[in-house]
Amino acid sequence: MSPKQCCSETMGRRQRQAGLSIVEMMVGMVVGLVASLVIMQSFSSSETYRRNISGTGDALQSAAIAAQRLDMLIQEAGSGLARGSWVWGCRLLVTESGNVVLPSPTGYPSPFSSVPQTLRAVPAAIVNGGSGSDVIMVMAGDSAAGNQGLSFSSATGDSLVVQTPTIGMIPKSSAAALAYDLILTVPRKLAEDPGDCRVVQAAKTMTAPVLTTDASLGLKVATFAKLVPLNTTTYGTVDSAIYTKSPAAFHLGLRDNPNFAMLGVSSDSELVQYDLLKRIDPQIVGENIFLIKARYGLDNGVGGDINDNAVDEWVSPSESGWTFADLMDGKRATQQRIGYIKALRIAMVVRSSQPITTPAPMTSIELFQDLASSRRFSRTLTTEEQRYQYQTYEWVIPLRSMRTPPNI
Repeated sequence: MSPKQCCSETMGRRQRQAGLSIVEMMVGMVVGLVASLVIMQSFSSSETYRRNISGTGDALQSAAIAAQRLDMLIQEAGSGLARGSWVWGCRLLVTESGNVVLPSPTGYPSPFSSVPQTLRAVPAAIVNGGSGSDVIMVMAGDSAAGNQGLSFSSATGDSLVVQTPTIGMIPKSSAAALAYDLILTVPRKLAEDPGDCRVVQAAKTMTAPVLTTDASLGLKVATFAKLVPLNTTTYGTVDSAIYTKSPAAFHLGLRDNPNFAMLGVSSDSELVQYDLLKRIDPQIVGENIFLIKARYGLDNGVGGDINDNAVDEWVSPSESGWTFADLMDGKRATQQRIGYIKALRIAMVVRSSQPITTPAPMTSIELFQDLASSRRFSRTLTTEEQRYQYQTYEWVIPLRSMRTPPNI
């Protein structure tokens, strides 16, 4: 082979192994960059969609859990007390193991700091929260006594002598003394403003009603002890201002069962339940709750028939006569107004757990839009609040026990 041929073949191989040109490299980089941008955009869109769907799911779940708790507590409001209209408005007194529980010796913690320390008996009440969430208060017993108060007498306040069977009061011999029945003792001087009423507890030595067969009647009859001794060590004695005024005793059920509670929304968007009798610590019963507002459903004859167990109008807790202070004024006239409350209308706004991206963010919240303008609620969202997704739910919760007209 000649040198010329060898050189020619070597040069050809070098040309074939020269690699990519600068133009080809630039084209490849541009194509790769475009592909990366498309992939990133697709991933971002997918993540945004996933986050929006996840936020909606979280909101729905939170709404379902919170709504269930609200339904359960509000529907029972007034249970065990509704057939004694003179109960409403009495000043609640509770002492446990020597410590005053009600009136509360200190202010309530957030989100209940706006609630006064002195409280009076109501089936349900709303503390207006202004532009923030309202606080909802409910009171209910858990007894088989059918909402009926039992007339009693007492010489020193450390026991009750009842005139009728202690229906529903069935303490268990295996239970600790602290778990026994709670009783609300109330004066019945109808010509006076509501007085004080005290929660006391039946002692473990109380004898429950017993069913025995009466041969002459061929039926079983209940025999009962008229004396109901009280657990004075834990819940104290009945005040003389109560047992000297034609008193009645309302059986509330075993200690852990009555619902004397407040519900409010914390700064962490949590629905918190607070036990007014301080038997348990505050509980978180819902998350991602941005706002709760409520309205009273009244059977007061405005636009309908009075006392027909149908809601005649919805009123705001900021209106004259229906503020929390008005319902806590301890006046005879207020007792009748409290009896008008047949339902609560709840508006709950839940918020996504994470910020979302949306071309049209919600800028304001509008609630109770079918009511008169003075009874509606409107709130403008801040720029930071507009970054989240919101779901609004409105529904009516009847106070089932309040459907029964009180016996006076």
